[in-house]
Amino acid sequence: MDDRIRNNAPVMAGWITLGITWLLFLIPFPGLGILGWVGNLVALVLSIVVLAKGETGHGVAQLVCSLLISPFVYFIGLVLFVGALGALDSM
Repeated sequence: MDDRIRNNAPVMAGWITLGITWLLFLIPFPGLGILGWVGNLVALVLSIVVLAKGETGHGVAQLVCSLLISPFVYFIGLVLFVGALGALDSM
Protein backbone atom coordinates (compact mmCIF):
# COMPACT_ATOMS: atom_id res chain seq x y z
CA MET A 1 0.00 0.00 0.00
CA ASP A 2 1.23 3.49 -0.79
CA ASP A 3 2.56 5.45 2.20
CA ARG A 4 0.56 8.51 1.18
CA ILE A 5 -2.70 6.55 1.32
CA ARG A 6 -1.72 4.95 4.63
CA ASN A 7 -0.97 8.37 6.18
CA ASN A 8 -4.20 9.77 4.77
CA ALA A 9 -6.43 7.02 6.22
CA PRO A 10 -6.92 8.56 9.70
CA VAL A 11 -7.71 11.92 8.10
CA MET A 12 -10.39 10.40 5.88
CA ALA A 13 -11.75 8.29 8.75
CA GLY A 14 -12.07 11.40 10.91
CA TRP A 15 -14.01 13.37 8.29
CA ILE A 16 -16.25 10.42 7.47
CA THR A 17 -16.97 9.89 11.17
CA LEU A 18 -17.84 13.57 11.60
CA GLY A 19 -20.17 13.41 8.60
CA ILE A 20 -21.97 10.34 9.92
CA THR A 21 -22.18 11.96 13.35
CA TRP A 22 -23.77 15.11 11.97
CA LEU A 23 -26.21 13.04 9.93
CA LEU A 24 -27.23 11.16 13.09
CA PHE A 25 -27.70 14.47 14.89
CA LEU A 26 -29.96 15.86 12.17
CA ILE A 27 -32.31 12.87 11.77
CA PRO A 28 -35.33 13.67 13.98
CA PHE A 29 -35.68 10.24 15.59
CA PRO A 30 -35.33 9.55 19.33
CA GLY A 31 -32.11 7.83 20.35
CA LEU A 32 -30.03 8.72 17.31
CA GLY A 33 -28.55 11.69 19.17
CA ILE A 34 -26.92 9.32 21.65
CA LEU A 35 -25.35 7.38 18.77
CA GLY A 36 -24.23 10.72 17.39
CA TRP A 37 -22.43 11.60 20.61
CA VAL A 38 -20.64 8.24 20.53
CA GLY A 39 -19.61 9.00 16.96
CA ASN A 40 -18.47 12.44 18.05
CA LEU A 41 -16.26 10.87 20.72
CA VAL A 42 -14.74 8.59 18.07
CA ALA A 43 -14.15 11.62 15.81
CA LEU A 44 -12.46 13.41 18.71
CA VAL A 45 -10.09 10.48 19.27
CA LEU A 46 -9.40 10.28 15.53
CA SER A 47 -8.55 13.98 15.44
CA ILE A 48 -5.96 13.39 18.17
CA VAL A 49 -4.55 10.48 16.13
CA VAL A 50 -4.37 12.75 13.08
CA LEU A 51 -2.51 15.36 15.15
CA ALA A 52 -0.09 12.70 16.38
CA LYS A 53 0.55 11.60 12.77
CA GLY A 54 1.70 15.13 11.93
CA GLU A 55 -1.31 16.32 9.90
CA THR A 56 -1.73 19.46 11.99
CA GLY A 57 -4.14 21.31 9.71
CA HIS A 58 -6.60 18.46 9.38
CA GLY A 59 -6.23 17.48 13.03
CA VAL A 60 -6.99 20.96 14.35
CA ALA A 61 -9.90 21.35 11.93
CA GLN A 62 -11.38 18.02 13.03
CA LEU A 63 -10.85 18.87 16.68
CA VAL A 64 -12.61 22.23 16.30
CA CYS A 65 -15.45 20.63 14.35
CA SER A 66 -15.85 17.93 16.99
CA LEU A 67 -15.83 20.35 19.93
CA LEU A 68 -17.62 23.40 18.49
CA ILE A 69 -19.59 22.51 15.37
CA SER A 70 -21.04 19.19 16.57
CA PRO A 71 -22.99 20.70 19.52
CA PHE A 72 -24.39 23.33 17.14
CA VAL A 73 -25.52 20.63 14.70
CA TYR A 74 -27.00 18.69 17.63
CA PHE A 75 -29.14 21.67 18.65
CA ILE A 76 -30.30 22.08 15.05
CA GLY A 77 -31.34 18.42 15.20
CA LEU A 78 -33.24 19.10 18.42
CA VAL A 79 -35.10 21.95 16.74
CA LEU A 80 -35.97 19.61 13.84
CA PHE A 81 -37.17 16.99 16.32
CA VAL A 82 -39.38 19.47 18.19
CA GLY A 83 -40.70 20.74 14.85
CA ALA A 84 -41.52 17.18 13.77
CA LEU A 85 -43.34 16.59 17.06
CA GLY A 86 -45.28 19.82 16.58
CA ALA A 87 -46.25 18.80 13.05
CA LEU A 88 -47.45 15.40 14.29
CA ASP A 89 -49.38 17.05 17.11
CA SER A 90 -51.22 19.39 14.75
CA MET A 91 -52.50 16.52 12.58
